[in-house]
Amino acid sequence: RIKAVLFDLDGTLLDTEALSAKAILEVLGPSLVPARVWKECQEDNVRMPWELKKQLLGLRGSEWAPKVIKYAHEKWNVPLDDTRTA
Repeated sequence: RIKAVLFDLDGTLLDTEALSAKAILEVLGPSLVPARVWKECQEDNVRMPWELKKQLLGLRGSEWAPKVIKYAHEKWNVPLDDTRTA
């Protein structure tokens, strides 16, 4: 017999957005993220740009990593090489 059911709709019980954004930005690092973007993200409780965030919602790390790399390349001119895409 089921006595209780618990649902966690993103952000309902735990707001992990800032943690995941911080992890993503720390992986890229300040040397790859433009200074303006890095500063904005640090000042805004480490929130990532909405244009990027909306592409990542609901994805696993293995699914969002290529999107982050592509975004960084296209929007921030981060060079692509085999070490970042492997």
